[in-house]
Amino acid sequence: MTGGLPTWGPPQGRNTNIHPFVGPAKGVKKREAPHINKDSSPLSVVMMFFTEIFYLLVEQTNVYYQQQYDRQAEPSSRLPDITVPDMMTFVALALQMGHELKDTLHDYWSRFRQLHNPFYSETMARDKFLHILCFLHFADNSQRPDEGKEYDRL
Repeated sequence: MTGGLPTWGPPQGRNTNIHPFVGPAKGVKKREAPHINKDSSPLSVVMMFFTEIFYLLVEQTNVYYQQQYDRQAEPSSRLPDITVPDMMTFVALALQMGHELKDTLHDYWSRFRQLHNPFYSETMARDKFLHILCFLHFADNSQRPDEGKEYDRL
């Protein structure tokens, strides 16, 4: 921890290079992923595939929020756009929630002594998490094809 806030990264003091990338040098396309090499961590290899998904989620979540905001009869103050780090934190918290089951979503940010776990509130504000959850979107609704004979929602 630095400055009282948790930091993200591999656990300290343990061998974190359990599954190093050991692909053959022959056939590696260095120009496509110059940051990936034989010493790359499993996380960096996984992020090579999921980074574009995070960008898509951020873009479409912000588009959907703007569409909903524009529909309001009396618009309230607009919240700031979600960023890629926000989305990564949201996904990490959602995954963590699967390891610590609580009765309600609000319980993860509860201050009741028997429920309190500071990890969630120190990582992301409850209202920001709920905002992302409410507007999480994967595709632009305005680009959706008309429902017809050949329509496939997927």
